[in-house]
Parts: sequence; C-alpha cells; structure tokens
Amino acid sequence: MHAKFPALLLSALVGLSPVNAAAAGQMSSDTLHIQQMLSSYSEESLRAQLSEAGEEKIELARDGESAFQIVVADGCGEETLFAAGELSKYLNQLLGSSDQFPVLSESAYDGGAVITVGQTALSQGMDLSEVRDDGYLIDAQKEQIHFLALTEEALSNAVYGFLEDTLGCMFVREDYDYVPSLPTIFLEPFHTVSNPDFAWRKVYQYEVAQNGWYRKLRNNGVEAGAIEKHAGWGTWCHTSFTFVSPDEYGESHPEFFTYNEAGEPQQLCLSQEAIYPIIEAKMAELMAEQPEKTYWDFSLNDNMNYCTCEKCQKVLEETGSMMGTMLPIINRLARRFPDKIISTLAYFYNEQPPKGMTCEPNVNIVLAPISTGQLYSYRYGATEAAAKAKALVESWGAVSSSLMIWDYVINFKHLLLPYPNYDVQADNHVLYLENNVRAVFHQGSREHDNEMARLRSYILSRQLWDNDTDVSAVLAKYVTVTYGDAAPYVAEYLDTMNRELKEHAENLDLYDAPESHSRDYLSRANIRQYEELINSAIAAVDDSRIIGYLEEIKLNVLYAVMYEPGLNYLRKQNAFEQFSALAEAQELKRHTEVGIEMPEFLAEEYPAYLQSVALKLSAACIVPPLVVGLGVGGFLLAKKKGLRLPRRKKKGS
Repeated sequence: MHAKFPALLLSALVGLSPVNAAAAGQMSSDTLHIQQMLSSYSEESLRAQLSEAGEEKIELARDGESAFQIVVADGCGEETLFAAGELSKYLNQLLGSSDQFPVLSESAYDGGAVITVGQTALSQGMDLSEVRDDGYLIDAQKEQIHFLALTEEALSNAVYGFLEDTLGCMFVREDYDYVPSLPTIFLEPFHTVSNPDFAWRKVYQYEVAQNGWYRKLRNNGVEAGAIEKHAGWGTWCHTSFTFVSPDEYGESHPEFFTYNEAGEPQQLCLSQEAIYPIIEAKMAELMAEQPEKTYWDFSLNDNMNYCTCEKCQKVLEETGSMMGTMLPIINRLARRFPDKIISTLAYFYNEQPPKGMTCEPNVNIVLAPISTGQLYSYRYGATEAAAKAKALVESWGAVSSSLMIWDYVINFKHLLLPYPNYDVQADNHVLYLENNVRAVFHQGSREHDNEMARLRSYILSRQLWDNDTDVSAVLAKYVTVTYGDAAPYVAEYLDTMNRELKEHAENLDLYDAPESHSRDYLSRANIRQYEELINSAIAAVDDSRIIGYLEEIKLNVLYAVMYEPGLNYLRKQNAFEQFSALAEAQELKRHTEVGIEMPEFLAEEYPAYLQSVALKLSAACIVPPLVVGLGVGGFLLAKKKGLRLPRRKKKGS
C-alpha cells in the first residue's frame, strides 16, 4: 500500500497521459480539417469574382445601384410578401444601400429588369415537376430572375438559399447575419432546383427558435419563437393520456391503465378492445380543432411500466415487441384519417418492429435511438450501440415508408462541456436516407448558450437540407466570418478537440462525466492547449461583438478546467471565478439539462466540489510525511528497546 502511494499521488496531481483507447472499427468517413480550409473563403476574392462583367452575364447591381425590381402577384399571401421583403432587405445590405430593389405588385410593374417571387404572369409556364417538399426553383436569365416553390411558405427557402449559395451571405447566429459588401454583382445565367434531403427538419435548440433564425436555417419543423412547439404537429409525443385520460377513465375503467408501486397510472393497456373507439373519437375531436395540422401522434408515455396482462403478454410473445399492441391501433387510425399522418414512438419497450406487421403508407414511425453515442456513426455499426441503432433503422425502414429519427446531439449532463461531435452526423444521415427516413429531429438544449450551440445548429441544419455539405469547408467559412482575426485559433481549437477525441477516445456518450475523457480530448495537457488558444483568440481582436462570441467558448474551456484531472486547487478556483463572472453576465440558466439552476451551481454545488478538492489535497500533503514520521518513530523505538533490526546484506554475501 505504501509503495503505491507516490504513484497514485503523482497521477492525481499531474493527470493521466492520453492513450489510444479507440475501439477497432470505422467511426465516420471523414474528420475535421478546418484549419486547412480557412483560406478557401475570403470576402475580397468573392467581391472580385462577382465584379467581373460579361456580355452574357446578369447585371444585378453596379456601384451600389440596380435596375431590378422585385414583383409579386396581386393579392399574394403574407409568406410571399415576407420572402420578397427579405430578398429586398438583404440585397440592399449587400450593396450598402437602402432604396434599391423595391417590392411591387404585379399590376404596378411597368417593365424592366425584374425578380419575381412566387407565381406571377411573368413566371407562368415554369416547370416545377422536379421540385418536391419545400424545395425551390430559381431561374436567372439576363433580365428576369424567378423564385418559385410549391407553397408560399417555401419561397423563403429559395431566398435564403440564393443569398447564401450564390451571394456569399451566411446566417451564422440568431443575432448576427454575415452579409458581404458587394456593391457590384454580375451573375452567370443559371437554372437550379434545390430540394431538401429530409422533408421535415428540426434542430431543437433554444437559439434556433429566436428571431426567425429557424427560417434562415431552413428548419421547417419549428413554430415561430416557440422552441417546444413543432410546425405541422397537432400532438407531439408521449400522448397516450391525452387520448385516454386517467382523470376521466381511471375510476370507471381501471383496467385501461398500468400502475406503479404508488398506484399512479403509467401506461395504457392497448389490448382492451373498448379503448380504441375512445382514442379515435378524441383524435377526431382534436383534428377538428386544428384542421391545418398534418402530423398526429399517439404514443407511449415516458416510462417502462408497460402492460403485463395476459393479452398483452401473448402479443409480446408472438411479435417480439410491445409495439405489437400499439401498431394495430396506429394502422387503424391511419386508415380512419387517410389525409393525415399518424405517428408513434419506437422508443423504450416499443423500439423493435413487431414480427409479421407492416405500416400503413401514412404512418410515421419516430425512432429514438437513445442508447447510442456521438463518436461512432450508426452507418458502420462498429460498436454495440451503433450496431443496434443501425439494425433498428434498417428493420423499421423495411416495414415503413416514412420514418423520423429523434436523435440526441449534446451532453445532457454537462451542457457547457466541450463536445466535439461535428463530423458524425453526415454518415448517420446516409443511413437514414437509405432506409426511408423522411424527417429528422436533432435534440439539443432548451437552454441558451450551451456549448457551441450556434455552430452545431448551423452545420446540422445545412446537412439536413443537403447532406453532401462539406462540413470542414462550411465550418471554415463559419469561423472566418464569425470570429474575424481570431478564426485561426478557433479552427485549431475545433480541429484539436476532434482529433484527440477520434484518436484516443473509446466513445462520446450523451451523459459523459468530464473525467471519462481525462485520457483523451479532455486530458490536462489538451485543456491547457484549449485555454491558450481561446486566450490568444480573445487577444487577437478588439471588436466587442466578436469578443462576446469568444467568451462563449471560453466558458466551455473554463468549465473543462474546473473539472480537469488533478488536485490543482488554485487553478480550479481561478477558473471558477472567471466562469462565475461570465455565466452571470450571460445570464446562463443551467449547466445540466435536469437539476439545479445556475445560481445554486455557483453558490453551492461547485464550491462544495472545490472544498472536496481542498480536503483531498490536504490529505495528499499530510499523509506522506505522516508515513515517513511513523517509520522513523518505529525505528527509534525499536533501537531504544534493543530490538534487532534487519541489516542490508553486503554485495556478494
């Protein structure tokens, strides 16, 4: 025991060195190389490129002025007017003007260069047969540019897509748009159709729902300003008691419910024949109240207390899944309401497809692979968890023509801890697209300012529209236009974390403690490098806006320092003091998804952790001298009593 103590103490104080712990098998098809791509975008080169005139080119603007007018149909809807207004606003910002690109009704237009938004007489005859879902068509010729979509709501996708893909804008945050200075714009004529890879797209993150950012990200699963609401959905998830309420039926039909040990209703017994008419009637009632909604969910509650009655157990034995009691009801509802999409969760005890059953065409299965990580893509199935997720996606894809994936993309236990998972989703999306996945819900945090929330939301949104997006190239432009002169440091920070994770970690789970990565990307040496990089980044700029953005990253680094390996009390205390000031300035609400709020964390939880570090440090400093003292004391006592002590043998004896 005593012989091991110095080594244990050294490990605690210095930290464990990284080892290559990554399991065999492919993680993803690519890794980040943002630093290499930093030079791929510059505003100067874009400005020079778009300033080149040509006889066949479209002269959209010259020296801050334009001959183009924006035209909409007489009596068009609010969504068309919104899209036209956004196009006018951003084109003016590009030019550094405020009075170009007026928006006119068709009856007020009297000729000249024109941009039409939505269906007008000028755009009649344009072929929209290749456009699907909320995709769009843009046809740009010498004197006419047309923005068209199948619905008015989709026209804003065309506008934002044009501004980003053609004119170099980037909607990087809910509170900041990057708009380059382009007083002169010449474009080659083009005709393009852009369709989303996934028909329904939502990144669940606080910032996405703010200031209309979700529209610029082309998320169509968000309702304006409401992170908890979901566009197009009448009922969302865990809804069984919405349809059969214990308050209404608990006394008259106790057999409808399962109960926990406290006697509280938990789930429905779906083998009860009398329960279906109640569900159908309630759904009809709710649909009548919101006829515009397309998706209607009926699904299990968020617990594992499924029914174990004789009938339900028989279905479980026959089909291999408790979904065998749910899917027949979902299919009946789908047949009853053929113009709606009936949805249910494949989750917990319902996650396996039932043997011998298939889904009606208008049934949507929401698969939530919660027992997975963010290091190994499901596409390759190189770990047990990834292989399970892959098998679930493929097996449901074989029996359903419409799947939705409910994925989890952050550390829910430590919302502020660095979490480098930026390159795994592209491969996951490939697996989805090969297996009838039509909708994706990436769950981040309901709290604001969790770790790299905007960057993660941006890249996920780009991939949901076009999964062939070059992640490193897009992130290189993102950090360039967001962080200015600090971009090289931020790029190195992101690349280093990603590399250290992929080379040395075993996994990246949804509830990882900081110490679980003390041998890989959150080793003490790596955290010191992150600290140096973010401090250098802040020192490289004098723009208060950008410094504020960098301080969001510094919060993450400080949080990592606060929990890094070792007993360096003063270092942790100093990091905590800086963290506290930044957290209060940014009005952070939580550091974890469920549990205490930030004021209690700052006042009680972390100070208690610091105290425990101090006690361990005191013990580490006191015990070794005590052991030595006891040894010396024993020697002197033995000598005083005349005891014979063992002698060291001479060499050769």
